[in-house]
Amino acid sequence: MKVFHLLLVALFTCTLGLSVLSETTYAASTASDKKEVISQTDTAKTAKTTKKAKKEIPHDVNINTADKALLTQLPGIGPKTADTILKYRQDNGQFKSIDELTKVKGIGDKSLAKLKPYLQTL
Repeated sequence: MKVFHLLLVALFTCTLGLSVLSETTYAASTASDKKEVISQTDTAKTAKTTKKAKKEIPHDVNINTADKALLTQLPGIGPKTADTILKYRQDNGQFKSIDELTKVKGIGDKSLAKLKPYLQTL
């Protein structure tokens, strides 16, 4: 009977030890996974920031000669707005001043203020 009790105690101790060990391992692996996810997120953010930093905004852009590709590199100008600028230029002739850009649909005073540092004075 004593042998049976000893075996039972040994089995219980081993089971208890394994459960504590597996919880510690699980906690460590969970913490490691969280660190890896955070690391991947930081890497992705850094890559996006690097792409933005590498993409330089052109300066001294002449709005009367710029094509769609060049216009879309300017801040706040997407493909649709670039097309609208080109259409306005085709219908009305060359811009006489930079401020005339506000007549183009999609460009207001705030957009113009962001664009002016990159545009060539007419």
